[in-house]
Amino acid sequence: MTQTRSLLAVFVLTMLAVISPVRAEDEDPPLRGKKLSEWIDLLQNGKTVDQRRVGLLAVKLIGPRKSRKVVPALIAAVRENTEVKIRVGAALALGDIAGKARADDDIPIDKIRDALAAVLRTDKSDPVREASARALGDMKDKARGVSGVLAVALKDAHAGTRTAAANALRKLGKDATEVLGELQTALKNAKLERLTRIHCALALGRIGAPDALPAVPTLKEVLGNTKNDGEIRKACAQALGELGKDASDAVPTLAATLTAKDSELALRRACAEALDQMGADARPALSALRTALKDDDQFVRSLSLHAISYMGKELGEDRKTTVLGVLTCMDDNVLEVRVAAIEALGNLGTEGLGDQAAAVIVRLTEAKRDPQKAVSNAAEVALKKLQ
Repeated sequence: MTQTRSLLAVFVLTMLAVISPVRAEDEDPPLRGKKLSEWIDLLQNGKTVDQRRVGLLAVKLIGPRKSRKVVPALIAAVRENTEVKIRVGAALALGDIAGKARADDDIPIDKIRDALAAVLRTDKSDPVREASARALGDMKDKARGVSGVLAVALKDAHAGTRTAAANALRKLGKDATEVLGELQTALKNAKLERLTRIHCALALGRIGAPDALPAVPTLKEVLGNTKNDGEIRKACAQALGELGKDASDAVPTLAATLTAKDSELALRRACAEALDQMGADARPALSALRTALKDDDQFVRSLSLHAISYMGKELGEDRKTTVLGVLTCMDDNVLEVRVAAIEALGNLGTEGLGDQAAAVIVRLTEAKRDPQKAVSNAAEVALKKLQ
């Protein structure tokens, strides 16, 4: 047994020695019998594209943690290599390296970012510009300061580059605030491809309130235009939901879209969720939410119930009609909807239920005896809130 453990320990130590990083100061680590400098030479000067691709792969595999020469070699490749495929591969490799870099890594993130931005601005190859935009997106928050370059790329002649730039801006989140206008212009441009416009809408949501609030009219306009693609309208609803109660000006548009006969399922779900995220500020949508309690989709029904549950004090003259609608959902054929209805009644509270409270308590007391454990447990919790 002791001998076996000793052999295992030797094996583990051997493997660790093989895979442990070489110190950066060693500068020329080997891979498969060749030093890094030889792989870099193959990357730069290989006679065929395949040879250069092998060199590129080897340089990436060695990685910047083993040598400080790796990043400069990849930057040189993305800027200067005569082969388009190599420039594309180098750009993506740089984005991957920067995106995965740890805080304590000695990796020149700024140089990577600036090189990719320069290539995005100036390279004449469509695939290379697209790859550079994708790589900047892969860097996420490490690509701060390039939103202007990405915004210019939204007007690129190449569709793939435009889409990659919009996606990168989405990933930048608040760092894309300075190009709020460009994102709105692209979102409204019906001539642009669907995916670019979707990313622009989602980017506005990711910027968040209060910075993106000036974009609410644009999001409303695109959402409310039935000529727009359903997925684009869905992205606008999602963005408005992320902006939350500060985007309550969009409640009427969300409500109308939620109950429109031609609204697709995914769009209805997005509208219901957005209204739910607005809390009591979604009160103007109450009529639409009551209508949505009869939607064919269980998730729309559940989300609508949850949205209504915020409106206890705001129900006013609509209290009786609303409470009766929620009570009807306690008989829904879907367990999750029944539970959502019970939770909504509890969340409305005695003040929200008003003179309907007594009838609700009777129904909840009956539900405590329901054979479905989820229903009985939910009823017990709701009753405690009301008592």
